[in-house]
Amino acid sequence: MIEAIRQHLKIKIVVIGLAIFIWFFVKTENNYKFAFEIPIVPTNLPGNKIIINKLPEKARVTFWGKGRDLVTFKINRRLYYNLDLLNIDDDKVFIPDIHNIRLPHESTIEVLNILEPDSIFVKVADIKQKLVPMSPQISVQTIPGYTIVDGIQLTMDSVLVFGPQSQLDSIQEIKTRPLTYRKARRNIYDTVELITPDLRYVSIPTRTVSFFVNIQKLMEKRISEVPVSVINVPPNYEIIVIPSSLNLTVIGGVNVLLPLTNSDIKAYIDYNKVKGSRSKEHLAYIEKIDGVRFKDIKPKKFKILIKKVR
Repeated sequence: MIEAIRQHLKIKIVVIGLAIFIWFFVKTENNYKFAFEIPIVPTNLPGNKIIINKLPEKARVTFWGKGRDLVTFKINRRLYYNLDLLNIDDDKVFIPDIHNIRLPHESTIEVLNILEPDSIFVKVADIKQKLVPMSPQISVQTIPGYTIVDGIQLTMDSVLVFGPQSQLDSIQEIKTRPLTYRKARRNIYDTVELITPDLRYVSIPTRTVSFFVNIQKLMEKRISEVPVSVINVPPNYEIIVIPSSLNLTVIGGVNVLLPLTNSDIKAYIDYNKVKGSRSKEHLAYIEKIDGVRFKDIKPKKFKILIKKVR
């Protein structure tokens, strides 16, 4: 009994399905007027231009044709509205035209009219370029006894950015993605992604930049008899520094400090800063050396004797 009911149910389902198919076939043979949305596709934009306003994504269009052809059209990706921007030079308003709707070549469907949008405003700008400095967001922490020499060295210090001039003017630097290295003891060679500014019409063709971190074993070295000079001395004046030299300890990477001598260190007193001073002793300044720190500088202050010469 149960098996007979199942067989009877299967027959009913087949018959109903066949009836629906015949009904659909008959109905889709009729002609209908039907409206649906198709994508708006900008084409032929000049290479030196960029669209800087939001365009409508779809156009609602009324078609006439056989039902089954209209169903096929609704899912056909080759059907679109062609917004031709070939000769655009400035802002422009386009009035949609049914002749710009691209249909498959074999189509028998007729385009009746475009319901919306009733106009399309296109705002364009010239694409400009700007060379912008890069700012690394890279943190390197060495293990005790090691140091970084010369900081983070990018393979290039700036990058070309493209976009409308109004947006390029607001960009002062391009940052890298944050990177952190911990317990480093060897040189680092790596690449890092650049962060594109959060501006809709700005682009950076260069996506990554390589960098190098020079890590060396930390070293201290005592250097004696670094000569102390005087700068900005007026003409016809001779100045004698007492004492004439200083001693100090330098701290830095092994490869930097090993060849370093007292002649590589520049210590000086600036006459423009001490002239007219009532103090009898003056500080000496030491010119910075990348990757090197100074400590235990002795003496810190010096006397100067000023002598006018003919």
